[in-house]
Amino acid sequence: MKLPVYIVLLLALGAASGAVAVVFNVLKIFSAATAQGVVLLALLIALALLLTALCAGVLVYPYYTVKNGRLYSVMGVLRASYDVNEISELVYFKAQGKLVMYTVSDKFTVLLLAESKHEAFIKALRAQNPKILYDNKINETD
Repeated sequence: MKLPVYIVLLLALGAASGAVAVVFNVLKIFSAATAQGVVLLALLIALALLLTALCAGVLVYPYYTVKNGRLYSVMGVLRASYDVNEISELVYFKAQGKLVMYTVSDKFTVLLLAESKHEAFIKALRAQNPKILYDNKINETD
């Protein structure tokens, strides 16, 4: 997958912030005087772990795969799947560097895929649904 630099920086900042919050709250839990304080810190630790897992997961291991008539999108713990037969068109907007997937129900999804991987990706999708159209455009008004 191809993520813009600012998204990578935001995700790295989120993962780092979550990790720092976990360490800070784990150290603080030992000095908590009340049961209520311990519970609150435990909840903060769980929330910080979730933030770290979400951000790091998107950074570390994002991918798309096509199998059994479905397109699977995996970004760490975030997962989605689409029926390949519902995909009507893929359009690459070169000026913005966006690959957009349109469905027969007039919905669209921006796919985060490096341009060098478009050909293999489209070939895999068309193996499951040969009716999928592909178009290159300079921008949205082209």
